Amino acid sequence: MQNVRIVAIETQIAQQVRATLKSPVYGFPAHLEIAEDEAPCRHCLRTIAPGERRILFTYDRFTGKESLPQPGPVYIHAEGCQRYAEADGFPQDLRNSPRTVEAYACGRKFQAQEHVTDGRFEPIIEKLFTNPNVDYLQINSTTAGCFTFRIDRSEMAGNLPKS
Repeated sequence: MQNVRIVAIETQIAQQVRATLKSPVYGFPAHLEIAEDEAPCRHCLRTIAPGERRILFTYDRFTGKESLPQPGPVYIHAEGCQRYAEADGFPQDLRNSPRTVEAYACGRKFQAQEHVTDGRFEPIIEKLFTNPNVDYLQINSTTAGCFTFRIDRSEMAGNLPKS
């Protein structure tokens, strides 16, 4: 298995959105609401349950990786939450929802795409990273199409646990 880092939205970005109710970079208004359905928080990578307060805002899913942006909608918990640890493997809260794994080379060059519906992400991640051109993966909701988190190669991170 490749060494990887699970990259959630940076804490500084989440804090800025909570404080200003504006999206980073673009300054678009963010929407604070009581959740009526489940959605993943892009900061802690846990599920935001119905009844919890959440913030919807515009986020560039290529932040920190590419200069050409591709903004879209994402949620975070309205109250503070701890950022997902990069070495903790695939987030358990997201394992049972369909996700699309997209592989990219530097320069936002799309390489491959896989759909996972059975919760077995590690074999797909390993397979996509066998391509030496693939620099990182993006995990998206298959049902809504929006960005969830990124996976980077890392020689310092631990291996993904086997499911």
